[in-house]
Amino acid sequence: MLPIPAIDIQNGKCVRLKKGDLSSTKIYYKKPLDAATHWIKEGTKNLHLVDLDGAKSGRPENLKYILEIKEKFPDVNLQLGGGVRDLNTLELIFKSGVDNVILGSIAIKDKEIFEKACLAFPNQIILGVDAVNGFLAAEAWTEASKLSASDLIASYKELPIKSIIYTDINKDGMLSGPNLKETSEIAKLSPFPVIASGGVKDTNDLINLSKIPNIIGAICGVSLYENKINLKEALKMF
Repeated sequence: MLPIPAIDIQNGKCVRLKKGDLSSTKIYYKKPLDAATHWIKEGTKNLHLVDLDGAKSGRPENLKYILEIKEKFPDVNLQLGGGVRDLNTLELIFKSGVDNVILGSIAIKDKEIFEKACLAFPNQIILGVDAVNGFLAAEAWTEASKLSASDLIASYKELPIKSIIYTDINKDGMLSGPNLKETSEIAKLSPFPVIASGGVKDTNDLINLSKIPNIIGAICGVSLYENKINLKEALKMF
């Protein structure tokens, strides 16, 4: 069960938000590359990247900063979400060297494109399942859906999806602990490995998540940036 550092990019800076609220920005690094360098020196071989501006606009806005990271650290696995709404953009990102792309909004709003994406890039797509009280949100979490997380996952169970990132939006950036109950339910019903996201505050949360079958990782944001978790020590634990 890997702790995975998150680098959320807004206006070219590494930031964190609360519950995805774009007005709640706190800047931690002026350059995403500096954030990546720090976490890689701490021992990570995986980074979770989010183009916050792209998630809002529907097209990549901060790709150059992500490519700077890949150019300097070619062996680090990069998973990127935010701003990918069509196959041409997806192909561009993969050609740029990004290892995995997280698709959430189009999985909810355009089943045909999502299925084509998964078949065109088998085991490279991560399904982003972002939920509030069990129901999905899209478009940088600004649009609510009546579709449940479990229904979405079930509808794509036959596709060659690499994994799922399950985010409890109410927990995101709040240091209030993950939603272990819903995360457990998602992990149990998912035919794909699950990465937990939202609310991780300390190593005890990581330990609790590691006990859930089918959980392979946990996204860590504020807990790392506010020194609630020592990444080097956490990586040795799991």
